[in-house]
Amino acid sequence: MSLRPSELRDVARALEPELAGAVVQKVRAPWPERLELDLRQPGRTVRLLVSVESGLGRLSVIGARTVSPSDTGPSPWLLRARKELTGRRLSSIRCTGSRQVRLEFEKEGSTRTVVGELGTPGVLLLLGEGETPLAASRGPARAPPPPEPAAAEGAPSRIGEARGLDAGRAAEALVAARESVVRREALERARLQPLRSALQRLRRTRAKVEAEANRAAAAEEHRRWGELLSRSLDRVPRGARSVRLTEWTPEGAREVEVPLEPTLAPRAQVERHFHQYRRLTRGSALAAERLRVIDREIGEAEQALARAQAEAGAGAKTAEPLPARAPGRKRAPPAHRPYRVFRSADGQPIWVGRAGEDNAALTFQVARPHHLWMHARGVPGAHVVVPVDRGEEVGQERLLDAAHLAVHFSRAAGEPRGEVAWTRARLVKRVKGGAAGQVTYTGEKVLAVRIEPARLERLLRSREES
Repeated sequence: MSLRPSELRDVARALEPELAGAVVQKVRAPWPERLELDLRQPGRTVRLLVSVESGLGRLSVIGARTVSPSDTGPSPWLLRARKELTGRRLSSIRCTGSRQVRLEFEKEGSTRTVVGELGTPGVLLLLGEGETPLAASRGPARAPPPPEPAAAEGAPSRIGEARGLDAGRAAEALVAARESVVRREALERARLQPLRSALQRLRRTRAKVEAEANRAAAAEEHRRWGELLSRSLDRVPRGARSVRLTEWTPEGAREVEVPLEPTLAPRAQVERHFHQYRRLTRGSALAAERLRVIDREIGEAEQALARAQAEAGAGAKTAEPLPARAPGRKRAPPAHRPYRVFRSADGQPIWVGRAGEDNAALTFQVARPHHLWMHARGVPGAHVVVPVDRGEEVGQERLLDAAHLAVHFSRAAGEPRGEVAWTRARLVKRVKGGAAGQVTYTGEKVLAVRIEPARLERLLRSREES
């Protein structure tokens, strides 16, 4: 809810006689679309705000300075604005179009101009002598568009009869209420969106795992084909892609078309179908177990989201108006533990990351430099960390347990074998510009693993609740 053109014009006209001659003491830009000027006059200091934020554009007078959302230091735009404006006297405030306001500052015969272009998005421009572009809050510095003709009167002004500085304060009160709502909604989205995204990822994963768990029928089909071929090896032609064989059922004989691999001998065709049967059966059983785990995780994620929504709703009713932006650069603590905890045969914990962001948090925030770090080799998957004491030797059984989890929580899940790379956590580095959780590592060793269903089942049952 930005100021209307008529309101922007009225505020500029009301403030110019009040602030003309005031000296710029301080210049702040909590974020690029917001410029705050401390203007000193005999006996008082007035804080003038020029905001070009989408939906919150205005020229107004504010009471307290806005808290900066981070402590990363001033931006190049702010540094240039401070250099050019500090110590200058405000000479004029004018509206030069329906959505443009110009502030001119004089010192020793030279002029500097700040142009605020309200829009979606808006931009603040700093101009030197002869309209020379010096800096811009967004994008490269450029000259402003030529002044527009006076806009026709539209909706009536909401400023009322306020005059002087009161007009600036009335303009701020008009937009500040909407701004408080916008900031609160943005903070709520930032708090809730990670939970919603995690829940969506779990549901997508569940759909894939459910499809894997439902492959028992396909496995049974391979078993039937293998048995048919084993009884009719003399009828299997070499180089063919399929063969029609007779299957005897309680209902009588029927013809079945059995697919073949043209490059294999008849006996190898039988072994191929039985191998597929064993692989699919084993994968289906493991997927069914994983499905139960995912269902539990979905329930936990739904509860966490419901709690966060309830807290957000209660906060909207009872909390004081939020600051313009949350101060500090530290991120809020994660809404959930970024890893799952399993127990090895000797009772020691093994940590398994949940997703991209959680993998990164586990590896770079939770794991210590001397901890062991594992990942299924050559395929996307979870980061696995084995927490150990400094100088501790890890037994073969715990390594195998962790390697089983690394394969199971990767794209290689369901395969009878896998390779796992492991190294120390200090040797794992982020990929610059890569996706969350994408890493490189050095000093790795490779562990070839033959999946033991009993071991994997024991590990999955050992999972600790969050």
